[in-house]
Amino acid sequence: MRKKIIFLIFITFFGISSCGVDSEVLEYQKSTIDLLYPEDNTEVTDGIILTDSTNTLVFKWEFLDHSENHLYFIELVNLDNNIIEIYESNNNEATIPLQRNHNYSWQVTDSIHNSSLVWKFKNTGPWDTSIAPLPATAISPVSGASISQTSTTVNLIWKAEDEDNDIIGYDLYFGTAEDPELLVSDITTSKYDDLPVEAGKIYYWKIVTKDSSGNESISEVFNFSVG
Repeated sequence: MRKKIIFLIFITFFGISSCGVDSEVLEYQKSTIDLLYPEDNTEVTDGIILTDSTNTLVFKWEFLDHSENHLYFIELVNLDNNIIEIYESNNNEATIPLQRNHNYSWQVTDSIHNSSLVWKFKNTGPWDTSIAPLPATAISPVSGASISQTSTTVNLIWKAEDEDNDIIGYDLYFGTAEDPELLVSDITTSKYDDLPVEAGKIYYWKIVTKDSSGNESISEVFNFSVG
């Protein structure tokens, strides 16, 4: 009877010690990768438009034990068609193409068996927020200026700005009528040189600024006199 009691105590002690080791292993395995963006259960309107039906989106996550040569795997599931795609990254983000107006889930794992939760989102994609250029302003001659009566030509210089920085050209309207006619289209610089002028006349001009999205802006009508 005594031998049996000693045996049971030994088994109990050994079992407790084993549990302690296992809990440490389990605690290591529970280390998780924290997803940052796109957030869970959200509608995403960010990214860069590729086509009418696709856009790219930057996925971001965090893992405190990240080191060099750490490899992550991003599992992306299109919940509308059940297509699964796997992407790799050696840093804490990845740029991934998506279908617009589709629902997705995503999860990140790594090469040492850490993993994140599974998050879901709807990719609406960015709206086309292209902004029209600002109307051009006259730099030289400034509107209302009088240039030398001995001038036989004039160089027109203007300034145009666009928040999207996608100006592709200008149309120049020029003449002696207060509503000048189109002189030249699709100028690619913001100047036009050597326009013939005559002493004693008033000239009118305006600029139409065009961007790559098809937006246009029309300047006011500028004028200058010769002499």
